Amino acid sequence: MKQKLKRHFPVSGFVLMLALVLSGFTGFNLEAQNRVSGVVKDVGGIPIPGVSVIQKGTTRGASTDFDGNYSLEFALGDKILQFSYIGYKTVEINATGKTTINVTLEEDIATLDEVVIIGYGTQKKESVVAAITQVKGEDLMERTAGIANVEEALQGNLPGVTAIQGSGVPGQDNTRIFIRGRSSWNGNGDPLVLVDGVKRSMSDIDMNDIENLSVLKDASATAVFGVEGANGVILITTKRGQVGKAQLSLSVNTTIKTVSQLPEKLDSYDGLREANSAILRGIAQAPNTWRNYTPLAIVDRYRNPSSLEESYIYPNVDWQDELLKDYAQDYRVNFSVRGGDKTAKYFGSLAYQTVSDIFDGGKYDNGRGYLGEYRYDRFNFRSNIDFNITNTTELSVNLAGFLGIRENPGSIGNVTNGLYLIAPSLYPPVYPDGLYGNPFSYFNVYVNPVQTLQAQGYDTFREFQVNTDFLLKQKLDFITEGLSFQGRFSLDNSQRSRQDLNDGGVIFRVYNGDEESLLIPDTNTRFGYVQPPWTLGTSEVENDQRERQLVYDFSLNYNRTFAEKHNLTALFLVRRQERAKGSVFPIYREDWVGRVTYNYDSRYFLDINGAYNGSEKFGPGFRFDLFPSVAAGWTVSNEAFMEKADWLNLLKFRGSYGIVGDDNFGGRFQYLSRWESGASAFLVPSSYQGGTGRSPYTFYREAVVGNPNLQWESATKYNIGAEFNLFDGLLTGEIDYFAEDRDNIGITGAGIQTLPNFFGATPPDINKGIVEVRGYEIVLGSSYTFGNGLNIFGDFNFTQAIDKVIKRDDPFFQPDHLKDAGYTIGQRRTAIPAGILTSWDDVYMSTPQNENQNLTRVGYYDVVDFDGDGVYNNNFDNAPFGYPEQPQRTWSATLGARYKGFSVSAQLYGTQNASRLFSNNTFSNSTPLIFTQDLDYWTVNTPNNTDTQPSFGVLGATNPRDNWLDGSLTRLRSVSLSYDIPKKTCEKLGLKKLQVFANGNNLFLWSDMPDDREFNTGGANQGQQRGDYPTLKRFNFGFNMNF
Repeated sequence: MKQKLKRHFPVSGFVLMLALVLSGFTGFNLEAQNRVSGVVKDVGGIPIPGVSVIQKGTTRGASTDFDGNYSLEFALGDKILQFSYIGYKTVEINATGKTTINVTLEEDIATLDEVVIIGYGTQKKESVVAAITQVKGEDLMERTAGIANVEEALQGNLPGVTAIQGSGVPGQDNTRIFIRGRSSWNGNGDPLVLVDGVKRSMSDIDMNDIENLSVLKDASATAVFGVEGANGVILITTKRGQVGKAQLSLSVNTTIKTVSQLPEKLDSYDGLREANSAILRGIAQAPNTWRNYTPLAIVDRYRNPSSLEESYIYPNVDWQDELLKDYAQDYRVNFSVRGGDKTAKYFGSLAYQTVSDIFDGGKYDNGRGYLGEYRYDRFNFRSNIDFNITNTTELSVNLAGFLGIRENPGSIGNVTNGLYLIAPSLYPPVYPDGLYGNPFSYFNVYVNPVQTLQAQGYDTFREFQVNTDFLLKQKLDFITEGLSFQGRFSLDNSQRSRQDLNDGGVIFRVYNGDEESLLIPDTNTRFGYVQPPWTLGTSEVENDQRERQLVYDFSLNYNRTFAEKHNLTALFLVRRQERAKGSVFPIYREDWVGRVTYNYDSRYFLDINGAYNGSEKFGPGFRFDLFPSVAAGWTVSNEAFMEKADWLNLLKFRGSYGIVGDDNFGGRFQYLSRWESGASAFLVPSSYQGGTGRSPYTFYREAVVGNPNLQWESATKYNIGAEFNLFDGLLTGEIDYFAEDRDNIGITGAGIQTLPNFFGATPPDINKGIVEVRGYEIVLGSSYTFGNGLNIFGDFNFTQAIDKVIKRDDPFFQPDHLKDAGYTIGQRRTAIPAGILTSWDDVYMSTPQNENQNLTRVGYYDVVDFDGDGVYNNNFDNAPFGYPEQPQRTWSATLGARYKGFSVSAQLYGTQNASRLFSNNTFSNSTPLIFTQDLDYWTVNTPNNTDTQPSFGVLGATNPRDNWLDGSLTRLRSVSLSYDIPKKTCEKLGLKKLQVFANGNNLFLWSDMPDDREFNTGGANQGQQRGDYPTLKRFNFGFNMNF
């Protein structure tokens, strides 16, 4: 029996042991099968944080962390996981029997940018029926290639937005922005800019802090902003915290800058030869110019000086080389942290940037111990925190601001004179002994730009700004489901101080031929003169540079869906604003806003909104007004009869109509008449009143004539649009036709032409003007991903917006071609050229002129007698010509690809129908200054040339349109290349993510303009003749790092 037991024990024992082992692992396996984990990435292999992972049919879910990891414990029911994220296609996977599931999400073009920022709220992209364009902050940064200013970064990246640049002074980027053209001659046409819901400047924001940027273009989108939304609205939303562990990010880049394009001068030798030729041509009309004729033997010394000393007496200065660096370098660093949990979410950032000068203030040692350059340094900070006080109460606290330090050595006009106004032969910038050069004559006109830059001291401006927001959100579902309350309190403060480093008293050396003289400040001998030390003034806050803004509002929001198909939202908001600058009385504004939207089954949409606004600029009866709008939409692709059209992912039609206002004209209190007192009448005899001869009665007079009927400018806007998506994003697009009719446009008293001279006072402001704008937008996009993960994408947008004045204060009997009505705002007018006079027979048969007829000669232009009275008169015969300064057409095209962490893209940008006045001052003040673009002039030997030789010291009938240039251009706006380092490599480096990038901006320019500048910033003297700070090319290198 024992033997038998021993013989069977191995089998029975093995079975027993196996049963025990299996029973032990059964619980483990059951537990393992109730939990699943994995990683979610995009097609490029980049982890996606914040992806929603839900067990379908249950409330059990999780979200991915910053590395794309998730872990989920199953509830009872089917084990089907649903992965969803905004902008990506939703994926469902059966997880039965699986413990690890890694998922790759593909972009869904139809739902990309699904949440759109609108006025005082958000909407899903599918329900938006207004004309709104939105761009993500990270996409804007990728395309703008080292540009530190948000305004400049908008150029070419948003359809319907025209951004033109005139100056690039560090810290003073002068960019003008138009949304769908310009419909009023008052102001600059600037749109309203809101940062986190408050009116603020966008030029001082660090671009790394921007989450997204929305542009509101039609009345339906802007009516809730009432009087401030007439020119369009730009909404900037900064980044906020997300649920997850703290994510530390570092972004570092450096930008190398070079000058894009400047006009090219002839050197001293060629310039003097051209001047001599012009003198000989005009000697009959201006014999006194012979004194400016330079003998050829002297001219040759400018090219072939016999000694070093002679090279300074007869200089040939390349002012671009003397004033400009080969390149300048900027730096930018941004460090941020983002994270949170169920109780609080946070985002914080610190940023620093330095923008250096392309002018070379340190080329020569000024011996004064300081460097004179245009420079800007800025430190930004931001903290956005959201506290979940209860399950229904959220408190948001935002704190942001910057400290900017800007250095200005002197007048930018005097510095750029060297590039635009000073001939190479006038004087050298600096002599070997340290004395500065200056011309023998026109000393105050041709100030030495090198001395202005490096030896006149500089001003330091320090601007400090702090913005604070407190927002309280409270759900009111206990009253009715979907109801909530929000209250805001915002307080902004800024101030700018100025500190002057004063210097001067330098000695100038001047040559008149071979004769040397010195210009010494106190007229003593050079050896007895001691230059005084420079002085540093105190830093004082400027009186008119202290600003305060207070904004508070309260709103009720309602969002509820009935019977699964009827979605209703509503907004009611009251807002008050108070702004003050310096010691002026505060400016007040009050808004009452309402909006109702209805959406049936994502097919039919209706939006009704408006604002009841109050402005202090108008008197009783006109101070408040209502600006309503309505919009409707129809998504055809969601209809049942379109179910079989698999190729059509989206087809949507939308339209809007509304009225918005504008009070941006004239001064304050123009509805009131104002009186003043002073002085008295003279009486006879003169001995009266103690010998003064004055009446004892004081004069009282009406100093300002008020207009109690002054009221809002009113803009009626229409928009009809269509959106489509074909073949899963292979082709997407939007087409919009828009129109605006603005009436009651303000005309300031000084611009009123129809009152007689005997009115006796400056007329009051009136509402009389009418302007219309018509235009359209086309936006096309395409994206396709191949099986190997290669993604190719491209987009194109085109905008045309043309304005026409319908009515202005034109005198009734004024000829039509001289009236503003019928033409664009700011229409140019010139004489009409009738061809070059190629013989004296042409001269005798040319149009008689009321002025300077005796100066007409062979080689000049004839002009047309437009009104046919037999004589050309510039007061009556100048006809409309050209286009406005801002382009009527803009377009951009982008093409790119992504593959396994690599991304490359290029963007072209172009404008058409723009004119620019460029007065290059050839031979100005009888100096031998001439540019290469002036050499295409007619002579007997060059009969096919179309220009006239510039006159030297004498007026002449040159081409009347010679200084009006075609402002159209095409530029290679940007080229970008980036690479995401593989995750394994990052892990070895102790990083979560590392991206390196290189990109360029404004790399090539195709244009007929001699320089790269899109509008004149400084009026006739600076913008047209003296030029401005050069536009730059940029080459940017850097990395983005997540720890």
